Amino acid sequence: MSRLPLLRFLPLLLCLTLWMPVRQAHAQKSKRQTPPPASAAQRSGFQDPSMLEPEEMAVDPAEEMTDDSAYEEEDDSSRAGRGKKRKGKSRGDADEEEAAQPEAQPETPAAVEVQVRPQPPPPPPVVRPPPPPILTPRITDADLQAAWDKWQKAVAALDMEAARKAQQELVSLKDDVAALDMEALSIGFIRAAEGRRKANDSAGALQLVEHAVSLSPNLPYARLALAEAYARRSPGDVGAYSQEIKAAISVLLKDPRYRRPALADLGAVLLVALLATVTVVVGVLFLRWARFFFHDFHHLFPRAAARWQSAALAVLLLIGTPLALRLGMVPVLLILLASVSVYLTMAERAVAVVLLVAAAFVPVAAGKIAQSSIFAGTVAEDVYVLERGGLAAEPVADRVRARHEKKQANFAELYALGRFEARRGQMEEAIAHYKAAAALRSGHAGLMTNLANAMLATGDMDGAARVYTEASAADPGLAAPAFNLAEVYRRRAAVAPDSEIGSENQKARDALSAAQRVDPSLLMWQRPPEDRLLMNRLLISPPLAEADIPVTEETRKAEQEAAERVEGQLSRRLLGGGSGLTAWGLPVLGSLFVFALGFAGRSLKASRECEKCGRPVCRRCDKELGVASKMCAQCVNVFSRKGAVEARVRARKQIEIERNRRWESGVSYVFGALVSGAGHVFQGLPVRGAIYAFLFLFAVAGVLLRSGVLRAPYGEVPLYLKLAPLLLLLIPLHLLTLRGLYRRQNE
Repeated sequence: MSRLPLLRFLPLLLCLTLWMPVRQAHAQKSKRQTPPPASAAQRSGFQDPSMLEPEEMAVDPAEEMTDDSAYEEEDDSSRAGRGKKRKGKSRGDADEEEAAQPEAQPETPAAVEVQVRPQPPPPPPVVRPPPPPILTPRITDADLQAAWDKWQKAVAALDMEAARKAQQELVSLKDDVAALDMEALSIGFIRAAEGRRKANDSAGALQLVEHAVSLSPNLPYARLALAEAYARRSPGDVGAYSQEIKAAISVLLKDPRYRRPALADLGAVLLVALLATVTVVVGVLFLRWARFFFHDFHHLFPRAAARWQSAALAVLLLIGTPLALRLGMVPVLLILLASVSVYLTMAERAVAVVLLVAAAFVPVAAGKIAQSSIFAGTVAEDVYVLERGGLAAEPVADRVRARHEKKQANFAELYALGRFEARRGQMEEAIAHYKAAAALRSGHAGLMTNLANAMLATGDMDGAARVYTEASAADPGLAAPAFNLAEVYRRRAAVAPDSEIGSENQKARDALSAAQRVDPSLLMWQRPPEDRLLMNRLLISPPLAEADIPVTEETRKAEQEAAERVEGQLSRRLLGGGSGLTAWGLPVLGSLFVFALGFAGRSLKASRECEKCGRPVCRRCDKELGVASKMCAQCVNVFSRKGAVEARVRARKQIEIERNRRWESGVSYVFGALVSGAGHVFQGLPVRGAIYAFLFLFAVAGVLLRSGVLRAPYGEVPLYLKLAPLLLLLIPLHLLTLRGLYRRQNE
């Protein structure tokens, strides 16, 4: 009877035993869904088993089975043993386990180590190859000369293939050293082309001339030779050779070694034309009115004196005395003009006086032309040769180095010397001279850019980037710093971590875009191949501006001496001597006096020209003439007084008038045939005649002085280029002025 109640409650105990584990699992699941706040160690990512909370360290078996990636599965034997153990427990044991369940002990540290997920090792850093280095090979004048000798030997041996390779090598070397021109080599090619042309090898001559232009694109003679070759090949292709002639004129005006002699020649022609125009105008006016002067001059002598005697004395006073006193050409012309000034119109006097004043300043103008033409043998020429970087520049570099050692070199010399050394691969020397130039003038954008180029070529990218930035800030209009800075960013991006590659490339693109906005020609720039990253091909090196070339004291002294020497020589021949105000002051005052003297003609009772026959109207010879009479006594009796003379006398006078008119027309036409405009001056058109005469005499002086007064390097401009424009001016002008003069005479 005692066992029956216990058997009755046995199913209830079994149900409780099965329900308790399910409830515990449900509680553990709810606890995992709402985890406790992470500790400081967990927030920092550091997991140490000794710092875990007990709740974090306790792990439920059911939870272990649900996470296959963090925990290891238990073997079947251990799971079966735990099952049997649970079945063999009594109710009391179950109650004890249920009571002790909340106080589960934490697992050992060894168990926790199994549960923590291991951290993966960091990936190894990506090692990229560095960018190819910037090459700075040392090239000397001897290397350039060796390539030229190779070409000469190939030509002498008639090995055209070797000659072609030697020509390409010369062009490549010229680009490697970034030389602007190889003028000596180009002249050699031009002379060889002339020999080919004489041998009827037009194609070979054209090829050699094209190589001459590729070696020296800024040599005017090379451009002109190419234009001539194009004209010989196809005369109808005017555009081809006219474009080369235009390019030749453009580079001639830019290059001081050719521009200054050309301007000196042009100035000499202008001054000669001016002096010739003064002589023609004053001479024609004197010849036009000389008989009136001789007539009035004869009245200064007694009546017994013959006219030839007074005329001879007048010629002696007007011409002989100034020549004997060596007064010069301008005083002689001034005296001639003064002798006839009372007979001239105001326009004729004004034109003659202006020309005489201009002639008085000819010595001063010639001195200025000589002063501005000094270039050979000066410091400016040394700077120029170094900037061109061509053949035979090394002796000039040695001369500038010697001046630098003596502390005599200026900024321009050091700038040009540094550029020359950098382009020839002498980087350490170039950096030293750049820094010396910066000490003389700081903040120069071009200098800083070249210095940064040398620093980048020697591996100092950070220093180069800093100097490029400073150069861009100093001159935002200079494209070279930003363009070269893009290369720095590109090189940084090649070795930067993955996280910085994008930003470095973006900086490179921004810098390149900024440079292209300043200089759109950089849009067509092509990067050299990676295996030949020469500094001279990869980076832009700003040249020295012509305005930065100062005039040294030695140059000023040489220019002043040349100006004084030329001015003194011309003053002795034109003005009779002196210099400065003492030379041109007296002729100017004399010219103004002559202009004022013309208004005193009526007070001096000077004779005038008869409007009928052209004879002098003189009140001393005929007292009966009125003060305002415009005809001589004969014309008054013949034409004004009726019945005073017979008809045959009147007819004879009319024939005389007609003969005098034809004589004047013939004389003016002869003058116009000799010098354009001289006939117009004789006819009373001084302004038009003086302009025509100046243009005509300018063309004549250009033909006569076609060899020039100052020699340019490597010869002269071809003769046809000088004569063609002058003849195009001379012939039409002469024919048109004669035609206009003839029409005027027959009106």
